[in-house]
Parts: sequence; structure tokens; C-alpha cells
Amino acid sequence: MGWKTPKFEVVNGYKIVEVDGPIFKVYDGTLQLGDDFPYSGEAAAYANALPKGDALVPANLRPRF
Repeated sequence: MGWKTPKFEVVNGYKIVEVDGPIFKVYDGTLQLGDDFPYSGEAAAYANALPKGDALVPANLRPRF
């Protein structure tokens, strides 16, 4: 059993993380959105269908209005 660092990309402000399987998961921060996706394209399409996220900006650094 080997150790593998998960790969991720950001689409529309949401993180898409590849885990063993391969399975792709969509995250908003630490909250998983939707189901597990068998293909990265499906996860990206789901992330693009959501309102624009802000996964690149940590919660404590977001503007306070």
C-alpha cells in the first residue's frame, strides 16, 4: 500500500480533488458538494454549474461587507 498525494485543480472557485479509484470530488473549503464523480470532466461540469465560488481565498481573508 503506497502513499499518494491527492491531485487537485480549481474550477469556478471550487476545488476538484482526485482520490484513489480514481474518484473526483468537488469541495468548497472542507465541504464536499455533490456526489463522487468517475471522470474529472463530470466534476468540472458540476463545479461550473454552481454559483462562482471563492476557494482560492481563505475565509479569514475574505472582504467583510
